[in-house]
Amino acid sequence: MTADPAALFRTMLAEWEKMTNNVGGDYLRSDDWTRFMHGGQTATLQLQEATKAAMERALAAANMPSREEVANLSDRLGRIEAQLARIEAAVGAVPTAPARPKPTRTRKPPEPKIAG
Repeated sequence: MTADPAALFRTMLAEWEKMTNNVGGDYLRSDDWTRFMHGGQTATLQLQEATKAAMERALAAANMPSREEVANLSDRLGRIEAQLARIEAAVGAVPTAPARPKPTRTRKPPEPKIAG
């Protein structure tokens, strides 16, 4: 009777998986793992806050609005547009989109404009 190398490998692999699951499961249930994960999460949150503060300082130094300021402006513009629509509806005006010139549909490129 000859030993099947594949069967031996499968048996070894199954035993290794059992041992790994036992050791890993015990470690994941330990207080050390909980403290480690809590510390990692705390570090991530602190890094996010530090990045946000650094970006706000950089934008302020460049005289650019922050994300919060742009969101506030967007909200305010939305309220102004809604109020304008109510005023137009009360007056009876029909809002129309401004007419934009449509490009010509030809195969020839547009003629260059000559300054004169």
